Amino acid sequence: MNYKLFKSNITDNDVAEILESRIDFSKLDKNQEYDINAEFFNKGLQDEVLNDNVAFEIKREHYVFIKKVRDLFEKNSIKIKKFYLMGTIIDLKENEINISLLKSSDSRRSNIVWPCKEIFIFEDSKNKLDDMLFNNQISEEDYESNIEMLKDELSIYDNDDEHRYLN
Repeated sequence: MNYKLFKSNITDNDVAEILESRIDFSKLDKNQEYDINAEFFNKGLQDEVLNDNVAFEIKREHYVFIKKVRDLFEKNSIKIKKFYLMGTIIDLKENEINISLLKSSDSRRSNIVWPCKEIFIFEDSKNKLDDMLFNNQISEEDYESNIEMLKDELSIYDNDDEHRYLN
């Protein structure tokens, strides 16, 4: 089940109440355990685009949001195992949150936070390219070209000076 919250931010005091108004908890199986995947527009990424470290920090607000949502489901007798929280500035508009509820296959309870989904995707793709280069499946030129295309696609830049000016 997918839920989209508009004009909402994970830092809003009433985010759990807004989510509760969208979910019909009576349709959920109380004997089933679930995982939650939540994507949010991470304004911090946009605000701190020129700062190398701050934009990618896991912050208290991320865990406060997770606790609010977990508490909401527990209040309605729904067990949540894994909670994935991913920030983005590419896939969502400002003040949007996407929440997906999936049947869990894991017995452990955990919280996984990626303030910047694009970095997660980049690292996974880069590791695959590294393996291909190491195994001589691609040339160094192809490797570098693919890395640059990946960075452009995900709006990840080594040198922000060359991308912040509109010439």
